[in-house]
Amino acid sequence: MFRFIILFSGILLTSAQSYSQPGKRANIWYFGYNAGLDFNSGKPVGLRDGALYQREGCSSIADEKGNLILYTDGIRIWNKKHKLISADTQLGGDDTSTQSALIVPMPGNPNIYYVFSTFTKLVCVTIDISLYKGNGGVVSRSVLLENSTEKLAAVQHCNQRDFWILAHENGNRVFRSFLLTEQGIAKSSVVSKIGTPLDFYKSVGNMKFSQQGDKLAMAVFGKSQYQLFNFDNSLGTLSDEVSLKHMDFLSAYGLEFSPSGKFLYVSETVNVGSSIFQLDISDMDAKKIIASKTEIGKPPESYFGSMQLGPDGKIYVARSGLKYLGVIHTPDLKGSKCAYVNNGFELPAGVNSMGLPNYFVTPPILDPTVTIQIDDKCNDVTLTAETNHRFSKYVFQWYNGKQEIRGANMRTYTPKSSGDYSVILIGECLDKKVISTSINVKILEISADYSTLECGLLELSVRANASIVWTGKGVSVENEHLRKIQVSGSGKDVYYVRVLDEHDPSCYIEKKLDVNFGVCDASVFIPDIFTPNGDHINDAFDIVISNGEGVDLRIYDRWGNIVHHGKKSEIPWDGKVNGTDALIGTYTYVLQYKNNRGHEFTRRGTVFLQR
Repeated sequence: MFRFIILFSGILLTSAQSYSQPGKRANIWYFGYNAGLDFNSGKPVGLRDGALYQREGCSSIADEKGNLILYTDGIRIWNKKHKLISADTQLGGDDTSTQSALIVPMPGNPNIYYVFSTFTKLVCVTIDISLYKGNGGVVSRSVLLENSTEKLAAVQHCNQRDFWILAHENGNRVFRSFLLTEQGIAKSSVVSKIGTPLDFYKSVGNMKFSQQGDKLAMAVFGKSQYQLFNFDNSLGTLSDEVSLKHMDFLSAYGLEFSPSGKFLYVSETVNVGSSIFQLDISDMDAKKIIASKTEIGKPPESYFGSMQLGPDGKIYVARSGLKYLGVIHTPDLKGSKCAYVNNGFELPAGVNSMGLPNYFVTPPILDPTVTIQIDDKCNDVTLTAETNHRFSKYVFQWYNGKQEIRGANMRTYTPKSSGDYSVILIGECLDKKVISTSINVKILEISADYSTLECGLLELSVRANASIVWTGKGVSVENEHLRKIQVSGSGKDVYYVRVLDEHDPSCYIEKKLDVNFGVCDASVFIPDIFTPNGDHINDAFDIVISNGEGVDLRIYDRWGNIVHHGKKSEIPWDGKVNGTDALIGTYTYVLQYKNNRGHEFTRRGTVFLQR
């Protein structure tokens, strides 16, 4: 088939999108025992004003300019002035809950924030920061899940507006995704039954989304295990469980993805001298991931807690009881090049505990592209659309030129004819259509027919988009490659014509052409004079029969004597009798012949011999 080199980029039908990070909402951290960080300058600066005194889970949030709004330990909530919003908010968190709290802004309303907390229940408290002269107040409280574990994570929906809040039930393998929209929390949650069943003990440890929003990692404490899943950000579902078991993961607790999502960092806790490991998760294969395990840190004087990716692209590591945070400076580099430092940042006030702030993830807004890959196997062409869009709720629409191909809405399409093909990507999470660059596809095509010029004479014709070759009776080397040829015959016959791939002679398509020459009445031409004088012009009395054949010819002189008797090919008379020239004069003939149907006929007449 025709060979192609395909390198196409997608073309947006509306204006291009830019990358969108969480902005400055994660620029203020409060954690541990009165510890805090401010990232608004581009690098962390220690804070001394925090009221939070918490062993494990916590969360904080700033506005889009990086100004503090709220922070919480999952038990109490402080406003931007470090004052309690309410002495009795009845939150569901706990001092020993790994991910005790998470704050998420309400889509479309800059004053409303949802504070989620978890320990044995998943509780949601709604805060209106405009109440009480800007000090904030509780609007509502609800229990979303009665039997929750202490795992809690959030990621922005692929529509770049809403949020998925992910929790895990206690005593089973059920994940629940709650959708937060402009109307509030959806009444029903999305259930994914996958992974290791979690009880109260196993639920210790972090659960986090990758920065791309397409993967989720979870620590399974006491099972020597981390688990990795794919996440569909349009549906809120988890799939493709990968279990990572190793004896080094016995006290599985902390974890964080590198900014690109290529590496997963995991840490043990409880034991002094525990380790941080780097895992390459670019291939979702458990054996390959475990084989990539690289120890990057092992402090002798403390144990690790949670890890959190900072606004500066570095991963910060809680080191319980110390004034230093561990820092992974270049987390997207392999092995020791990631540059982990135990005493990477000294806190000017407060000390580490096991927790760091829990934040929602805002995946980058990629300019979506769609490309076409081609697989050609001797005129069996398959086009496959590939996209960098990570989520599943979209369809394709294929075009030939400007004509929409009805029903061609799948990722793959098999062209039936040559043309310039393109594909459009249409998706729920795309506020635009994305069209590929077109690709010219040449399919070997053929049509053949014949017409009757006269009885027994046909013209064969072919229409094809490449070189051709005829085979059959009457086809010669001179005309086998012509688009139109003439052939003669009688009755029915068969001809074949092939269209050849100019790049691969072994690849062709063939058309069978059944023809009918017809059965024609015989046509006889008998001259009335001939001149056997040796000048090679009209030297014999030769009879021409079309659509039939001669059977017998007898020629008589004027006295009735037979001077010539010929059968079939011996019919022509050279004007001799027993080798001697016959006399000039008139001779009588009797001709017997057959037509193509096999019927016999007799013709009588005279011919004049002239020398």
